[in-house]
Amino acid sequence: MNAVFDLKRWSLYIGKHWNENKRKYLLSLAAVGGLLILWYSFLMIVNPDNPMGLRMQIVTYYVGLYLTGCLFASMIFNDLSDGPKAIHYLLTPAAAMEKLLTAILFGVVLFFISYTFVYYVVDFIMLKISNGVVSAYLERLHRAPKPAQEILNVFVSDIQGDEFLYYILLIFFTVQSIFLLGSVYFVKNQYIKTLVSGLVVFLFMVFFIHKILGSFMPDGSFFEPFTIYRIWNSGKREVMIQLPEWLSSILLFLAKYALAPCLWVVAYFRLKEKEV
Repeated sequence: MNAVFDLKRWSLYIGKHWNENKRKYLLSLAAVGGLLILWYSFLMIVNPDNPMGLRMQIVTYYVGLYLTGCLFASMIFNDLSDGPKAIHYLLTPAAAMEKLLTAILFGVVLFFISYTFVYYVVDFIMLKISNGVVSAYLERLHRAPKPAQEILNVFVSDIQGDEFLYYILLIFFTVQSIFLLGSVYFVKNQYIKTLVSGLVVFLFMVFFIHKILGSFMPDGSFFEPFTIYRIWNSGKREVMIQLPEWLSSILLFLAKYALAPCLWVVAYFRLKEKEV
């Protein structure tokens, strides 16, 4: 039997993980649905004219996705923060790779699918209620009725643009992977410590780019992330310095698709170190 990964052993571990945590996961999804209902109910109270517009549906989906997704990822290795549970977790006959893949399966893949499903169920129900509230509100004010608001595809939008939402999703998976890594690295208060550490690293990168790296560059700014640099010439035409197209394509591809997997690899080695 392979010591790094075995499909049969992994399937057994997935079943064990689900049996031990299904109550927690189902309650978490119910809590997400309850929070969405409370939020939409609040909007109907404060803005009965248009509580669930297209923009509000998009904002609700993605803000909720970031908040709950990062919180959920920071709790996925909670067993490591409790002595007896940590011993049981580390002694479970499954490889570190199998435990990490299980965490990614439940904390990233299934969470995203489940959150989207819960969101649409709540959104569909609350839209029916919202349309009735708006209709009654306008009728009471003797104003012309509005067309009924329809359910929105949060991945395709003429308001924000499909490409913008696509990048928002890519950033989410990267940010969520940071919190998943933090749940392995930190023993207590994983969410807070990961949030603070992430902010410190982000501020350091901003300082490094604008203060240190910028001091070696001509007066200007990056037009696209590290692929095009725009030099400001007062009274003259702006000069654009661009990396070769093949290099720009590689850098953009890595920035979009490689960050989250790289964080998973780091989490694997950290988890493997704990198992040793």
